[in-house]
Amino acid sequence: MSERKDVGMDPNDKAAQREMWDGWWYDRFEIPHAIPPDARRLELEMGGDIFGAVLLDHLAPKTCQAFWELLPYGGNMIHCAWFGHAAFYLDRVPMLDKLGYELENRFQQLAPGDMIWDPYIEEVTIAYGRNACVNFPTTIYTKEGLQHPNQACIFGRIIDNLDGFALMCKRLRYEGTKPMVTRRKA
Repeated sequence: MSERKDVGMDPNDKAAQREMWDGWWYDRFEIPHAIPPDARRLELEMGGDIFGAVLLDHLAPKTCQAFWELLPYGGNMIHCAWFGHAAFYLDRVPMLDKLGYELENRFQQLAPGDMIWDPYIEEVTIAYGRNACVNFPTTIYTKEGLQHPNQACIFGRIIDNLDGFALMCKRLRYEGTKPMVTRRKA
C-alpha cells in the first residue's frame, strides 16, 4: 500500500495540498485531450460517411489490442436507450474471452467521441454528444451473476468528422439500425 501523503501535511501549505489533491483525484481520473502522435488510427464507415478515430493505448492497452486484433469489425449500430447521446454495436463484440470483466479504467461520464468497451454486456458504445453516460435503469447482471458496475472502459476516440458522426447517430433514433464497419487505417 502506498504511503499517505496527506498525513502530517502542513495545513498552511496550500501548494502541497493542491499537488496532493490534483495527483490523487484529477490526474488519476482524467483523460488528456491531446492525442499521442503514435496513436493507432481507425476508420469507421456508416451510411456512406467516414469517421476517423484513434485507439488510446496509454489508457487501456489490453482493450485497445483486443479491439485492434478484431478489426475489421462490422455490425449494426443502434441508438442507446439509456446512455443519452450515444450509439452502440447491437451485435455483441467478442472480446470477453481475451479481457474478462476487467475494466482498465472506469468511467461513467463520457465526452463526445469517446469509444467505450463494456464487458458486462459485451458492447462497444460511442458517445456523440455531451449528454452521454453509462446509465442503466435497473441492475444488470452477467450470465455468471456479476453485477454491472455502471462504469465502462474508454479505449478510443473519434477525432475526425465527429459532427457528421453525431448527425448520423441522431438519425438512428428515427431510421433504425445502420451497418457500420470499423477498420484499421494505414
